Amino acid sequence: MNWQKIGVVFIFLLMAVGGVGGVMLAGYTFIVRS
Repeated sequence: MNWQKIGVVFIFLLMAVGGVGGVMLAGYTFIVRS
């Protein structure tokens, strides 16, 4: 499975659906994974 592609799609969906909350969650996920 291509985790990078899945991650990008997941973050995009979070931003589209959750707005600012999605962006914050995406940033948190990025920090945890890095």
